[in-house]
Order: sequence, then C-alpha cells, then structure tokens
Amino acid sequence: MNTVDERDIDPLEKMRQIAENFLIVASWGFKESFRSVKPEIIIYNSQWCRLSLIWGGWDMLGGNSIQIRYGRLHAPNNEATINWNGEECYCWHDFDYVLHFLDGRTPIDAAKLNYSHPSTDPFYEPEFRKKFSRRQPEWLALMHTTIWQKYGQQFFELFDLRQPELWQKYRNFLTDVYDIEGRPPEIEPPLDKVC
Repeated sequence: MNTVDERDIDPLEKMRQIAENFLIVASWGFKESFRSVKPEIIIYNSQWCRLSLIWGGWDMLGGNSIQIRYGRLHAPNNEATINWNGEECYCWHDFDYVLHFLDGRTPIDAAKLNYSHPSTDPFYEPEFRKKFSRRQPEWLALMHTTIWQKYGQQFFELFDLRQPELWQKYRNFLTDVYDIEGRPPEIEPPLDKVC
C-alpha cells in the first residue's frame, strides 16, 4: 500500500525531475535560467527560446499539475505580457497553433481544428489518459517530448529572435486564425498579439 501523500512534494523538485527525466532538456540545449518559489516556476533557456514549467497545484480529482509554455528570449520571468514595439503582447505561448503553422495549414483549417492536432490527439484518448491517471505532469511532458521529436529544432527556431521574418509570418497566421474564430472582447490584449 502506497502511503505517500501526493500533496506532500516539493513542487520545484518535481518540475526539475520532469524537465530532466521526461523532457530531457539538456539534450535539447536547455539550461536552467530562473527559479521562483512563489509562484512556483522553473525556466530553462536555449539558444533559440525559453521553456517555462509552472506549477498548477493540487486538485482533488486530478492530482498535481503543471503548465509548459514557450517564450522568445526576451520573455520576462514573471510576466505574461510585455510592451514590444509599442504594443502590449503575450510573450509566453502554448504549442497548439504553432503546430498548425509548422504543418503549413491554412488559417481556415487551423481555426476548424482549433486545439486538436494529429500529434496530440492520441494523448487525449481515454486508454492513454488512464495510463497517466493522477500523473498530469508526466503525461504533459510526454506530449511535449513527442512534439519535439517530431518537429525537432524547427519547433524551437520559430521562437528564435534571430528569425524575425518567420515570427512575423506566424503572427500574421495567428491574426488570420483569430479573424476567422473571432476575438473575445474581454481579453486584453487580443490573443493574436504575440511577441
């Protein structure tokens, strides 16, 4: 019988273990660059981008959870937005629309698929989720690792400050997607304002 209480862990140590043992960040050129106790965040930098692991906390139904976000090298440690080239914009990003962009999908197709993607859909299948019951950090890390293995360096290079033309193409793509989907008026800045 397992008597270890899943709430009785060090969040920063758990995220470090996830980064080193599941994401294997060192093999992708990431090194720890920032650590915060409150809120619990660990950030890794590579030559292309930043990777943020954010502790989501404990939930009675799901157990412990984390978030994984990507930022360009100018992304601040503790802020979700910055003023970049005169506009407020988001500097930490999910991978959902990034994958559609890298796949060469049209904004219409990306809007239809929304957060669904052939690389990530299997992770949401009930049998797969069951294998990771109450182990969301490992489940999420495996999903990101699968993406990294499929797209390789191309995935990280999208965020590279040294490739402003590529980033601008992605921004234009997002603008087109949100022109199709619509922008929730209560969200400021608009979701397609990214830097």
